[in-house]
Amino acid sequence: MVSISFWELSSFLLEMVTSEQLKLIAHNISNIITVPLYLFALLFFSLALADHRRWIKWGVVGFAITITGLSVLLVFDPEFLYESRGLVTRAPVTILGVTFEEYVVHDRQFNRSFRVFGLYSYLITLLSAGILVRYIIAKADDLHTEQSLLIGTGIGTPLILNGMEVYGMVPPALRVTEIGFGVTAICFALGIFRYNLFELPPIRRQQLLSLIDDPLVFVDDKNEIAYSNPPARQIFDAGPRWKGLGAIEFFGPYAERIQPLRSDEPTQNSTIKLDGSERYFDVRSTTIRTSTGETRGRAIVFREITDIKKTNQRLDEFASMVSHDLRTPLNNAAVQTNRLARDQSDERTEGIQRALDRMESIIDDMLQLARVGDDIETTETCSLAELVEEVWETVETDDAELDCRVGETTVEADPVRLFQALENLFRNALDHNDSPLTVRVGTLKPHREIADADGPTGFFIEDDGHGIDEDEQDEIFEHGYTTRQGGNGYGLSIVRYIVDAHDWEIRVTEGTDGGARFEIVGIEADQFSAHQSDTA
Repeated sequence: MVSISFWELSSFLLEMVTSEQLKLIAHNISNIITVPLYLFALLFFSLALADHRRWIKWGVVGFAITITGLSVLLVFDPEFLYESRGLVTRAPVTILGVTFEEYVVHDRQFNRSFRVFGLYSYLITLLSAGILVRYIIAKADDLHTEQSLLIGTGIGTPLILNGMEVYGMVPPALRVTEIGFGVTAICFALGIFRYNLFELPPIRRQQLLSLIDDPLVFVDDKNEIAYSNPPARQIFDAGPRWKGLGAIEFFGPYAERIQPLRSDEPTQNSTIKLDGSERYFDVRSTTIRTSTGETRGRAIVFREITDIKKTNQRLDEFASMVSHDLRTPLNNAAVQTNRLARDQSDERTEGIQRALDRMESIIDDMLQLARVGDDIETTETCSLAELVEEVWETVETDDAELDCRVGETTVEADPVRLFQALENLFRNALDHNDSPLTVRVGTLKPHREIADADGPTGFFIEDDGHGIDEDEQDEIFEHGYTTRQGGNGYGLSIVRYIVDAHDWEIRVTEGTDGGARFEIVGIEADQFSAHQSDTA
């Protein structure tokens, strides 16, 4: 584009100067600077676009030699390329019904050296075009047709028109070469800006994208398919006319799960199962933005998790089978121990009963732990206060009290999983502290770093017990970690898995009254509705 601008400016300069000597100097300056700059800029563009960058350094050498050689020759012989014959007035001429009045031209006799230089220029232009044509043919399925046509038209137009001018097919006064470069500038501008040459997958980005085995789709800001790699076209059975297809039509019955319902979110995740098969995919949709913040579309990546799903299903079946097979002899042992305790209750029978109760607790926790890692398929609006009260009624609270301060707060969650998380958090507080104990539940104020956020970002569960040592706060969520004699260390790891499955975060800190405080944060604003002013 810079070289084209120089070419057009040199044309204005030729029109402005009136002496033969100045016109000859202007022509020579154009041949020394503007022509090589355009030729090699076009060559560099073609090599870079077709990913032949290693050849660009040799092009730089050729560019330097061309400019240096021409400069030396024209300094010592200004008429090296053509012989100047003065300024000549030409008679009117009619072309395509348009009559041009008398005009003055710089009469030049082209030398053989000029024709060699012209042939050299055409060869570089044709070489650049050949690189692009070869690449376009090889990548026809992945390229934008409009981009290819615009680039081809931009390169070919000045080449053809200049040839017509040099060989006398059109009068020099028409300045058809300058017109051709104007067409080039328009074509390249349209290719770059109208068809996003350097934004969504441009004409040469396929080398990198073709190396990705996971299905990959780019949707532009018009919700049309800008690019899809072969794995993506295969799983969605896309035909040869997939480019420019509407995203809803491309994704078919999966569009609702894949297409973002909240386009303002930078990244969204979901899971789909292909109809008629046992294939599962995690879907990650990320917004593509320019440096100025404009949305250009979305990049959607699919990662197959079929093996993980099958493994989880086998683990679930195994856990259920083990749980069933263990419970039967365990129940028989419990019945016999209870009978024995009625006839002869002593420390031995009480010890057996405690061991059996612990085995039953371990089985329950293991079964729960085997299932909490599953993805959250569906959520519903849950009343946090109602769920807290319901959970509190199911645990052995002794003399502990519940202080629930969440008002009418609701949260989008899997109610069964959230019930399990609250249950384990309550049991953790009750098992690790002595009575009397108060367990408080409340909502959180937003993080200070979140601008213009008025609603809470999560909720907390805290107690006024002994608290958790700071050096243990990073370890308590690890599987099997426990400080209580007879504990199995599963409870808080189950909580962490459930929170992670909701894409939330959990952290532990010191409570308001010195006990332990668990904060569940990272809940999206539209998934958390609070109607309680007493937040902390």
